[in-house]
Amino acid sequence: MSEGSTLITRWRAMDRLHRRIEGSVERRLHEELGLSLREFQALVVLNQCASTAEGWLYLHDLAAEIGLSQSATSRLVTRLQGRGLITTTTAAHDRRSVDVHLSPVAGEVLSRGIPLADESVRHAVQVLTEEGADRVLLRYLVGNDHWNDKALLRATAEVADQSNSAPYPEANADKAFASTGPAISVQSS
Repeated sequence: MSEGSTLITRWRAMDRLHRRIEGSVERRLHEELGLSLREFQALVVLNQCASTAEGWLYLHDLAAEIGLSQSATSRLVTRLQGRGLITTTTAAHDRRSVDVHLSPVAGEVLSRGIPLADESVRHAVQVLTEEGADRVLLRYLVGNDHWNDKALLRATAEVADQSNSAPYPEANADKAFASTGPAISVQSS
């Protein structure tokens, strides 16, 4: 087996683990809070943004954080608004931009949802461990290994160097638009 096929095999194993964990978290969030995983992730990102000094987030950045297209993210924001989790107003400084306010209900959802999501991930990892899933990936996920973010980035860069191409060329393209276009200003209520 060549190194490339070993890399693909490991990547597929990681993808399977990711889908199993994501499915488990999605089910729990839907059962307990009536939210999809992407809706919950959007609230988490918006809440994190609200707690920063800038309080600004571009729609394409939110989309990248939750793994959706900009148009799907725009629809998701509309759904969150319809469910009373956020309110939106046109920004005074730029009519293309939107001010988003997290509602008190969103605060309650986050205070219940974050521990619920954490518990769901831990349970899914435990089940996967008992099933004999890829232990290296699971150790990295739960932090019981010598791996850390720098080691992961270094390993990713090494793979990119071997293939003579950036692993995610679209990531560089996004940076070109980081300071243009409509923005979301986020505040907690």
